[in-house]
Amino acid sequence: MIKIISFSSKITKQIGTSVAQQIMQRESLHKGPRFILLEGDLGAGKTTFTMGFLEYFGIKPKAASPTFTIMKRYDTRGRGKGERGEKKEKDVHNLVSDIWHMDAYRLRSKRDLEALGFDEIKKRPHTVVLIEWPGNIKGMKFPNAVRVKFEYGESENERSIEIK
Repeated sequence: MIKIISFSSKITKQIGTSVAQQIMQRESLHKGPRFILLEGDLGAGKTTFTMGFLEYFGIKPKAASPTFTIMKRYDTRGRGKGERGEKKEKDVHNLVSDIWHMDAYRLRSKRDLEALGFDEIKKRPHTVVLIEWPGNIKGMKFPNAVRVKFEYGESENERSIEIK
């Protein structure tokens, strides 16, 4: 377990980028998706972290939160360079073909997730699935998941981020 204190949204984004980099250095992702479970209150930094995570793969969404659509898919193919054009240490688009970002705030059970085609996503190799509010999905298991918990700190922009 790692615990980090962030003092700004910029730092929270950088933490997201660092976690993506660490996962790519340690994971082959060829056996199925890698789940990143994001837990914390509204406004605690889950979506900001996700924006940093996506930036590692060259993805810069204008609106990253899928609260109303529930789920967004990002294709990483052809995005093997960082924001400054430098080549990544690994060719990330060969390791990850797509990233799913889900907001389970309005979901209540495994059945809700299955109605969205989640069974097919779970079978896809080279996939990363970031899930906000995973605790709302009763009865769902996420094998080998990385759990990231966000808590408010003492000052307005301070956040405690715990990675397991």
